[in-house]
Amino acid sequence: MLVHAIPSSKWNERGVLWKAWGVFRRSSEKIPWVVTLVILSLGTGCFGEDPNLTESGLGRPYVTVEFPETVEPGTTHDARVTIENPGPGDMDSVVVAFLRVGPAQGGEPLPVPLVDAGARGGNPAIVAIEPEPRGTSPDAVVFTFGQLPERESTTITFSLKIPDVTGPAANSVQAYAGEDPSRARGARLETDIQD
Repeated sequence: MLVHAIPSSKWNERGVLWKAWGVFRRSSEKIPWVVTLVILSLGTGCFGEDPNLTESGLGRPYVTVEFPETVEPGTTHDARVTIENPGPGDMDSVVVAFLRVGPAQGGEPLPVPLVDAGARGGNPAIVAIEPEPRGTSPDAVVFTFGQLPERESTTITFSLKIPDVTGPAANSVQAYAGEDPSRARGARLETDIQD
């Protein structure tokens, strides 16, 4: 059915709206309801799945990172990681992981990691964590925290010792539900180390 755009002031005087409804009503009487339902279901399938939900229908967290744009080598600065659980579903535990990243723009050298793998549950790049994690990976780049109910948020502060180098430095900070790692999202933690 093709309906031409007509100014709303002309709709009633020409009866266009009423005529369009009549054409639609008569044609829909000839189309079986099953076909109509199939067409509608195919149309909704064209838009794909919601990227904010897992396959099981649980919500992925939102992650933001606050950190200074420039820092000096050897200094200590706080990285504030805020994790919001939009739901649906509580997160039984929140896991935060620091990962290496590629360059911000193609062709540039790889940034130095602010947090690299440690050993025996300790990491020289991490001076303190508030609140204290419930668990830490052996390489001290993955940390487990308590529950995060639906529609609530939490902020975790990592005090980081800046490497004794200059240039771009970055990590990817991933947050996910401990019981379902597919409920994950991340943000880039980056700075420029300058003398």
